[in-house]
Amino acid sequence: MKGRAAWLGLAVMTAVIGIFLAGCATGPSSGPAASKSQADLLKDAGFRMHTAKDAHVAYVQTLPAKKVVSNKYQDKVLYLVCTDPASKQCFLGDEAAYKRYQQMAIQQSLSEDLHKVSEDRWDPEALQMWADSQGAG
Repeated sequence: MKGRAAWLGLAVMTAVIGIFLAGCATGPSSGPAASKSQADLLKDAGFRMHTAKDAHVAYVQTLPAKKVVSNKYQDKVLYLVCTDPASKQCFLGDEAAYKRYQQMAIQQSLSEDLHKVSEDRWDPEALQMWADSQGAG
């Protein structure tokens, strides 16, 4: 009986290692859980892409990369984001677009925290718990 238990334990451990290696071999997910770029989030939130011309090119190139900058224009707060400092393009949005962007960024951040591995460990106790849950114990 001990020989059979040892064989079953070895089979379970081999299966766990196989599953682990298969998981490492797959590429990043392109499904809905995949993270979006900042530009995608800005577009989805309602920011408009703007290409600067003439005198505005110098101003756009002074914006900090990937940072939200607020400006007051005719008693309204407008938001600018330059995702690529070398380009002449930036995203422009109003207060509503900025709030949507914040919510989307928070949701994406939370979902990444929830689906990423927080620690890599190799605990024999965890393997034994898994084997026990499969009826090997």
